[in-house]
Amino acid sequence: MSGPEFSLGIDVGGTKTRWILAEDGVPRLDHHVPTLAWRQNNYSDADCFRLRQLVAATFEGRVPQWVVMGANGCNDDQALSRCESTFRRCTGWSIRVVNDAELLAAAGHGRGISLIAGTGSIAVARDRAGRLISAGGWGWLLGDDGGGAGLVRRALREALAAEDIGMPDQQLSEALMESLAISRLLHANERLADAPSAASLARHAPAIFEVAAQGSKAARRVLDDAASGLADHVGGVHRRGAVGPVFAGGGIFESQPQFFNQVSRLIRQRYGLIAFLVRDPPVVGAMKLARACGVRAGRVYRNP
Repeated sequence: MSGPEFSLGIDVGGTKTRWILAEDGVPRLDHHVPTLAWRQNNYSDADCFRLRQLVAATFEGRVPQWVVMGANGCNDDQALSRCESTFRRCTGWSIRVVNDAELLAAAGHGRGISLIAGTGSIAVARDRAGRLISAGGWGWLLGDDGGGAGLVRRALREALAAEDIGMPDQQLSEALMESLAISRLLHANERLADAPSAASLARHAPAIFEVAAQGSKAARRVLDDAASGLADHVGGVHRRGAVGPVFAGGGIFESQPQFFNQVSRLIRQRYGLIAFLVRDPPVVGAMKLARACGVRAGRVYRNP
């Protein structure tokens, strides 16, 4: 009589890495760590060894037969293949690596376009040939507009530019200064340079939504432009062969339902696609895909 089958789903986000170990499809443990606790060199051998140690420490002697990992930052098939090969070599796991955004569709019980607005932002899908396509996801230094880091970066630029021409938006400036714990908005760059990261920027995003609701025109402009940009991410992958519906998730969408509704409305108006807010965390999608690998034992599972 064969023993139980253990499957492991891992979601590597920009801020947090979370995993679920399931026994015969039933979750048995759920754990998370900061991604910076192990990923330091873009999925290097050392990174893979560190994650394996962290994850294995929670297994209590159980060994997963199937592993699926959603990898933040792997935005094309070549990067996914390299990451998968490295993890196979360094961990000994039978692992399939997908882009972390792809987990949303799996968690949402379907296939389509995944749209994330969390610490960062990206739209991801597969074309009819099974190739990964994406829009956005450039990283917090260059893009991620509509994600938390991008929103704060844009809001700071908007507020500083308004002060430069002598027409400050007092609500936005004061909210950002309070959130950043600075006495002048000009000190924002120095404050953020102390420990620069996407997460250090993104945690100030709630201040933008608060003052937009209170009537700040500059904050409202930041959010309107972000919503438009996120909708156009969906349009970018749709034009390249991706089909709907759209499965949306991430901390910004989850904590700001009105913002999600705004983005959803734009997606429907511009591209005729329906967007669903996925309530289950992406790691649930990873767990489902890992379980599916067991069901498809002996086959390579390529398309989530």
